[in-house]
Amino acid sequence: MRSIKELSDHVRQQGGKVTPQRIAIWQALTNDKTHPTAEDLYARLTVAMPTLSLATLYHVLNELVEWGEVRRFDTGDGHTHFDPNTTPHAELVCLRCHTVIDAPKAAYTAVALPHELAGYRIVTRSEQYFGYCPACQRLANAMNLTSDERIV
Repeated sequence: MRSIKELSDHVRQQGGKVTPQRIAIWQALTNDKTHPTAEDLYARLTVAMPTLSLATLYHVLNELVEWGEVRRFDTGDGHTHFDPNTTPHAELVCLRCHTVIDAPKAAYTAVALPHELAGYRIVTRSEQYFGYCPACQRLANAMNLTSDERIV
C-alpha cells in the first residue's frame, strides 16, 4: 500500500478530501497481515473514533480496492476480507476457525496470467488453500476426533 502522503495526494488530485476517517482506515491497513474483514476494522477503529460509520468504512475500502491498494477476497466464511499486500501470493484458510494467513512464497504457483479468457480481460487472480491450522489440528487431536469429525 502506498504511504499516507501518497494516498493523500491521490485523493486531492481527484478532488477529494483527506479526512481523519480516511487516514485512520489507511493507517489501520498499513502492514496489516491479519486479512481483516470490514467488521474487524470497524471494531478496531471505533474504539478511538466512535463517530466512524460502517458506510464510510466500506466507501474507503472500496476506493482502496479500485485504486489497486488493497485486495478484496472471500474465503467462504460469509465475510469479505481485505489485504494490503497486493503482490502475487496465496492465502491459507482454516476451515474450522477461519484464520487467514499468507502462504509461504514456495506455495504460490507463479504462472503467467492470460490476457483474456472467455472474453474477459484478465487483470489479476487469487489463490487460496483450505485446510486446518495447527491450533485446530491440536484441538482435534486432543479431543480424539477422526478426520471426518474435524470438519465443522
